[in-house]
Amino acid sequence: MRFTTILMAAVLIGLVSVTSAADTGGAGLPISQTAISPALIKLAVQVLDEHPGVQAARAALDAAQARGRAADRPLYNPALELDAERAETDAAFVGISQSIDWADKRGARTDISVLAVQSEQAGLALVRQEIIVELLAALNAYYTAQETVQLVGRRVELMEEFFNLAEQRFNAGDIARTDVDLARLALSEARMQSARLASESAAANANLGALVLNRPQHWPTFPRLPTELERVDDDALLVRHPRLRQLRARTDAARANIELAQRERRADPTLGVRGGKEESETLIGLTISIPLFVRNNFRAEVEVASAEAQRDEQAYRDVYRRTRSDLEAASARYRLTRAALSDWQQGGQASLRDRVELLKQLWEAGEISTTDYLVQLQQTLDTRSSAVELNGATKAAWVDWLDASGLAVAWLGLGSEQ
Repeated sequence: MRFTTILMAAVLIGLVSVTSAADTGGAGLPISQTAISPALIKLAVQVLDEHPGVQAARAALDAAQARGRAADRPLYNPALELDAERAETDAAFVGISQSIDWADKRGARTDISVLAVQSEQAGLALVRQEIIVELLAALNAYYTAQETVQLVGRRVELMEEFFNLAEQRFNAGDIARTDVDLARLALSEARMQSARLASESAAANANLGALVLNRPQHWPTFPRLPTELERVDDDALLVRHPRLRQLRARTDAARANIELAQRERRADPTLGVRGGKEESETLIGLTISIPLFVRNNFRAEVEVASAEAQRDEQAYRDVYRRTRSDLEAASARYRLTRAALSDWQQGGQASLRDRVELLKQLWEAGEISTTDYLVQLQQTLDTRSSAVELNGATKAAWVDWLDASGLAVAWLGLGSEQ
């Protein structure tokens, strides 16, 4: 509730300025390139090189490329025939036969294999994208938890100081016992919150460490966020998304499989040449055999391929629609949270710097009651915590946008791997 209140207030203040800035954005890249620390690039490269998911995707790509080389080889090898007979008349024959790929099934299989390689290339890019997104999300969660722990540590210090001062003023007869009890309850609550957040910080550190085999001495900082997100054609952006490229290649391969199934219905003839001798006579023969697809005309295989192509086409459309919706939602969420964070950094942050000390002076001077002091102090500290949450939420929204747009790897400047 605290975070929602702060966020909505800041959004209402900065909404107009954000809208005008976004509308005037150019038609280039939707992000302004920010400086990425070498430490983060090194860590990202290390994670990608070591991750078993990337290794598995590379192996799948190698297998697809090997299948492509196999598909490009001729379908049939020649057959050699030897025949010898010793009876009343001795005879010996030698022949060679070759089946002919009359319908160019080899070409159809090669087309399918090329699309399969494209699918696996996109699959490798998708795995790399997902790992970078996971790394950035874990890094954001770690630093958000660290900042929150520091804030709650400061809260415990202030509540301990408040409790000690309350006891001193009670002994001096300045305040009642209920005020001391109130201070003790506030201190207990702060300590319980500190223990809970310390546990969450340890979990965030463990999640980040699970991605890295050799942990660095210090985790790299999260890159500075772009100040604005320009409006671009989402469809043009999604064309390059690895998830959609993978599904599109699979759909094209399914369509190509229909052509292969149709060509499989065409019989391939086998031509043979046979020569030999029977007694003193020389014999030469030519044979041709053609399979008769009478009992099975393989029409069902075409129907299967057509149905599978239709299934893959609809799956692609569904994922495209969902991904486009995710991108639109992520873009709106980032613009709003980024505007709220900018408003806080420009105005609200400065107004809280001296408020804690001012409240303490007013309470000690007796100008505000213990209850008012505690309420206002808690509100001040809660606002600071909400600011940290807003910062983390803005970074999380940015990571979500990178995931929806497929630009996480490109943002870090790592390029693509084929």
